[in-house]
Amino acid sequence: MNPLVTVMIPTYNQAPYLPDAIQSALNQDYSNLEIVVVDDCSTDETSEIVKKFLSDGRLRYYRNASNLGKTANYRHALYDIARGDWVLNLDGDDYLTDDHYLSFAMKEISRHDQVVLFTAGVKHQGDCFSKEQRLVRRQLLMDGEELFFNWHTYKIPHLTSLYQRQTACRIGFYDVDISSADWESLLRLVWHGNVILSDRIAGVWRKHDENLSRAMDYSQFAANFALITRPSEYAAGRGRNKGLLEEWEKTMINAIMKGQFNEVWRGVLRKHSWPEMLRFISAVRNDHPEFLGTCFQPKNTIHFFLFLSATALNTVRWGLERTAAYIKKSLQGFLRRCMPGRKERRMPGSAKVK
Repeated sequence: MNPLVTVMIPTYNQAPYLPDAIQSALNQDYSNLEIVVVDDCSTDETSEIVKKFLSDGRLRYYRNASNLGKTANYRHALYDIARGDWVLNLDGDDYLTDDHYLSFAMKEISRHDQVVLFTAGVKHQGDCFSKEQRLVRRQLLMDGEELFFNWHTYKIPHLTSLYQRQTACRIGFYDVDISSADWESLLRLVWHGNVILSDRIAGVWRKHDENLSRAMDYSQFAANFALITRPSEYAAGRGRNKGLLEEWEKTMINAIMKGQFNEVWRGVLRKHSWPEMLRFISAVRNDHPEFLGTCFQPKNTIHFFLFLSATALNTVRWGLERTAAYIKKSLQGFLRRCMPGRKERRMPGSAKVK
């Protein structure tokens, strides 16, 4: 019999997107498949939506008694619920687009030795845009160490990553609670074998305001440096050159962390709060001064200008409202003094001025 493959669908309050994720997993034509939806105590219609699909015997549904958090829910799904030899983690707001993906992946894995990971490209889908991320032009079998040192080039998508469960559990997958726990885990996994990079586009990664990676605050961003430091320490523990690893860390910071920093900075600007912006800049200056210049790169300058414009408009509106209130109060006082014997007539909807 073919090895068992588990598609894990961890989810929390993703009801509008969840049907696409479940249906795309059920559409897979691989013969030995289980699909587990692991609901992290959602407060929306998640349970009702999943029930509509439970007539398919390949699907199982688990609801946590309390909210564990995203990374802990990944870990719970992988260690406690999944039974497959191979696992693909499909977040509840993403979906697969290639119905033959798992069949094709398992066939290719069987043709090569010591494969620990098979992955493919994705389409990034936002409200107003879509962009394909194709990993390679032709399918490529790569040594895991080579992929590690070239991660910044490929930026492997989590949603298409079919990985060997036994090895993942042995090395402690998803054991650090950061936004990029998936990359941190995969960067350690690739040291244990070969990787197949497919030229296919196999899924859609939705970008929306609720994405954890787009909703990070500064503290979460700072913690996310572990996606670089922990794999680097792991590689050093396997005897790799520390000087080479230091250069790799610098490359990853420039290629990965600066992009994440931009997302956090723009999120701060969208809040239109001077105190919050100043607190953010102060924290960056103290912890990661090398990122200060990034705040005012050309793309970020546009967002900063919009921030200034919005705050200026808010200030003008506040000033006009205060001025109007003052004029109204002064006029009412003037009328009382000029016509002391006349009972004051209040404007409709206005409160009595004391």
